[in-house]
Amino acid sequence: MTTFFQAWRRRQASRQASRQAAEWDEERAAARLAVADVPEEIRDDVSHAIEALIDGPDEQVEPSLNELWRLLDPHPELRQRFARLRIVDDAVEFLKS
Repeated sequence: MTTFFQAWRRRQASRQASRQAAEWDEERAAARLAVADVPEEIRDDVSHAIEALIDGPDEQVEPSLNELWRLLDPHPELRQRFARLRIVDDAVEFLKS
């Protein structure tokens, strides 16, 4: 027999998983919106780097982040914007660990 506490804990875990999924969707959307503001001549390459950070394997984090910074070097305002993105910040923290 399931106790009230067990049912409550399952429901809380489900809610938290839903919140985390919604946050992840928001982070992905924010990253993709930032890509849309990149100059057209580098947009595809920046998009590829961001998509690799979002969905790629761990081995692609460092090369993708390096490529992103290289592409954004001539655009300091965009580099700052991308540095504030959670997906990029998470990648930087991942490499530090």
